Amino acid sequence: MHVAAHARIRSIALVLLASAFLILFGMVSNRYLNLASTISVYLFVTLAVADQAGFIQASIVSVVATLCLEYYFAPPLFSFRVDRSENWVALATFEGVSLIVSRLSHRAHRHQAMLEKQSTEQRALYELCRDTLLLDWKQAPERQLCALITRSFPLRGVALWNAYEDTMSRHGEAPDEENTVKAVYFNERTYDDPTRNASFRVLYFGTRAVGALMLYGHSMDSLSVNAVASIAAMAIERTRSLAVELNLEAEHQSGQLRSALLDGLAHAFKTPLTTITVASSGLLAAGGLNDRQISLIDLINREATRLGQLTTSLLHASEPASSRFVFCERQTDLRTLIQGAMDECEPGLATRHTSLDVASNIGNIQCDPRLLSLAIVQILDNAAKYASQSSPVSITAKLKESQITLRIHNEGSYISPEEQGRIFTRFYRSPSVEHRAPGTGLGLSVAQRAVEAHGGRISIESDKETGTTFVISIPGDTERSA
Repeated sequence: MHVAAHARIRSIALVLLASAFLILFGMVSNRYLNLASTISVYLFVTLAVADQAGFIQASIVSVVATLCLEYYFAPPLFSFRVDRSENWVALATFEGVSLIVSRLSHRAHRHQAMLEKQSTEQRALYELCRDTLLLDWKQAPERQLCALITRSFPLRGVALWNAYEDTMSRHGEAPDEENTVKAVYFNERTYDDPTRNASFRVLYFGTRAVGALMLYGHSMDSLSVNAVASIAAMAIERTRSLAVELNLEAEHQSGQLRSALLDGLAHAFKTPLTTITVASSGLLAAGGLNDRQISLIDLINREATRLGQLTTSLLHASEPASSRFVFCERQTDLRTLIQGAMDECEPGLATRHTSLDVASNIGNIQCDPRLLSLAIVQILDNAAKYASQSSPVSITAKLKESQITLRIHNEGSYISPEEQGRIFTRFYRSPSVEHRAPGTGLGLSVAQRAVEAHGGRISIESDKETGTTFVISIPGDTERSA
C-alpha cells in the first residue's frame, strides 16, 4: 500500500517537473532555436519520462511538449495558430513518434521488470525447495512451511492445513483462514481472489490431497503460486513418510529385541518343565500312592504338558514375521475343536457365561486343528482378560457360500477405530488396557497369522454399547497350502 502510493506521487512529481522544464526551455530558447532543432530536446524529455514513469505519464508530457513547440517555435510565435503546413506535419510527426516510442519504451521496461520478478521468484522457489529438505520431521511441518514461505516471498500472510494431522498453522496476516482453507480442501476448489490478492490451493501429492494452502496479500503469478503449493505438498508427504519409516525401523528393532528375549525365556522354561514332568512320572513309578495323590500328580503332569505346549507356541511366535507356520490340515469337527479351545481357556472363563452356537450345516472342515485352535484360544484369552467382570462370551459359527464365519463376542471391551488397525501388530498393547492384565502383545498377532495360514482373514467389530466381536472368516471347502 505505501509503496504504491509513493510510486504514484513520484510519477505525478515527474510529470509536473518535466512539463515545467519544457515550458521554461521554450520561454528561454525560442529566440535562438527553431522548431527542427528543438524537437530532439523535447523528444528526449518525453522518452526519459516514459522510461522512469510509464506510458500514460509520457503521453501527458508529449502533449505538453507539442503545445510548447507550437507556441514557442512554430510561426507565428506565441500563438497556437500554425500558418505553414510543414510545421503541422512536424508537430504531428513529433506527437506520433513520441507516443510510439514511449509505448515501446514502456513495453521494454515492463518486460524487463517481469523478467526480474520471475528471476526473483525462481530464486525464492529454489531457496524454498532447499530449505524444505532441512525441515525437522519431529515437529509439525505446516508451521515450519508457513515460516519458510513468508520468509521467501513478499506477502502478508500464509495459512496451511495439514489433512494428515488435521492441524492448521498460520504466519502473518490470514483473515478467516481456518474455515476458508478447510473449505478449499473439502470442496477441492483452487482459485485466486484478486480483490484481496489472495490465492487458495489444494495441496496434491500425486492424485491424493494432503492439505490446503492460502497465500494472502501477494503479487505472485499463478505459476509461482502453484509451484509453492507443490513444494508444500511434497514437504508434508516427505515429512510424514520419513516419520513413518523411522517409526517402522524403531518398531522392527524393538521387535527383534523382544523376540530374542522371548526366545531366551521360552528356552529357559523348557528345563524346569522337563524336570517337573520327570519328577512326577518318577513318583508314579515308585508306587505306594493313594488315589488322591495319584490324581494330584496326574494334574501336575497335564499342566506341565500344557505349559510345554504354550512354551512351544511362544517360540513360534517369537520367530520373525516372515517365517511360516508348519501347516498340517486334516478333516476336523469344528464344534469339537471350538469346545476344546473353550476347555483350554476354562480357568479364565470360569466366572463368565459362555455360549456356543454352531450351524447345523457345518460338520467336518478341512483345517489345521492345532493352528485354528491356537487362534481361537488367543481370542478367548483376550476376551477373558479385557471384558468387563462376569460379562458373557458368545461364539457362533455359520456357513454361507462356502465361507465359514466364526464370531467371538464379548461385552464391555471397546477398541477404537484408530487402534483396530494396530491391534494385530506384534507386541502392540493398547495404552488404555495395558495395565489391566498382563500380556506380551503377541496373542492377536499369532491369531492373525494362524487364520491367514488357512487362507482366511480376521477382523474386529467394536461398539461402546454392545462390546467387541472378533470375526474369523475361512474358506469352507477350499484346498490350502502353507
